[in-house]
Amino acid sequence: MWHLVATYLLLLTTLSIGSAPPTDRDCGHDLINLWLDVVVVVDNSIGMTQAGLTEQADLNRFQSADDLFNSVFSILPHLSSSDEVYLAKGIAAAEQVLTAGRKNNTRSNYKQFVLIYASAYNDDGMGDPRPIAERLKTSGVNIATVAFDQTGDQDILKAIGEIASPGFNFTNKDEDLVGEVQAAMVQTNCYCSNSWHQYRDQFGVASSQKYGVCLRPVAITAGWTPAKFACQNMIQMGYMVTEYNQKKHDFVFKLIQNDTSFPEPYIYHIGLSYVNGGYYWQQPVGHALVPVNSNDSFWNPGFPQQSSTSPAVLNQQASSVISVGWQNVNQFTVAERYVCEVSSCDTENYCE
Repeated sequence: MWHLVATYLLLLTTLSIGSAPPTDRDCGHDLINLWLDVVVVVDNSIGMTQAGLTEQADLNRFQSADDLFNSVFSILPHLSSSDEVYLAKGIAAAEQVLTAGRKNNTRSNYKQFVLIYASAYNDDGMGDPRPIAERLKTSGVNIATVAFDQTGDQDILKAIGEIASPGFNFTNKDEDLVGEVQAAMVQTNCYCSNSWHQYRDQFGVASSQKYGVCLRPVAITAGWTPAKFACQNMIQMGYMVTEYNQKKHDFVFKLIQNDTSFPEPYIYHIGLSYVNGGYYWQQPVGHALVPVNSNDSFWNPGFPQQSSTSPAVLNQQASSVISVGWQNVNQFTVAERYVCEVSSCDTENYCE
């Protein structure tokens, strides 16, 4: 009897594990494998008191390159006797360092990150750091700021934070400052190749959390099977897009709506097809297909239809309502546009 009970419990455990819905890949977060060009800009005016600096003395923990941070923090205590802050010059110097690092197209696959420690700044004329900070951000550089709150001046904290990339403005009073800077570096090191779009928590919101997934709408029409092979050959480990949940389904549709090469009514192939008695999501070549989660399916009314001659799935705008749903079609004869997917470049997926 005990043997039957044990087997029954094992079966329940297996079913419970197997029923977990599929999820999209997170950005790699192995801090040892960060590949970034990092420049640290430090305000050493008298406003940066020793107490403020001590708050940051353990930042060398968030990279294995301890020598870099030890060097930085050996410089920090040497404060100027002036209360003038020349942050614009510091950011300009950072730009020069980053530019020099890209000579002869070297390190072009390294994302660039500027970390700024400041207690204040001048915003008058040539001393205003905002224009050069915007120029850096426009060129693809991410900027994180750590504002040293030593007087409780909220206006200064806000002003320093405005230099930062979205979501990367911190203060020395933050409870988990080290973790926040680590996360900013991880997010910077998680990106997509040219012409690919990063999947995020919120479409068009730069400060929203990234996923380790890149998407690319393709405006050339093809049958589902040719489109599948096109995605596989477009980029290493590429495949046709998955829509594991409502959020991903909606994000992909918004991406299509913002692509002028996709006309209404919106119709595009996705990586779902009927295989061996069930619907499965495409994956990179060599990886097992992922079964669809019945709780997250988005069929148009009347679908799916008989699957033997129509095993492929596309998204189709079924009415004048601006939304799309799944419809199964023949895998060869229905030529439509499509969307490809691939893992992002990050600490677990190095990109040349």
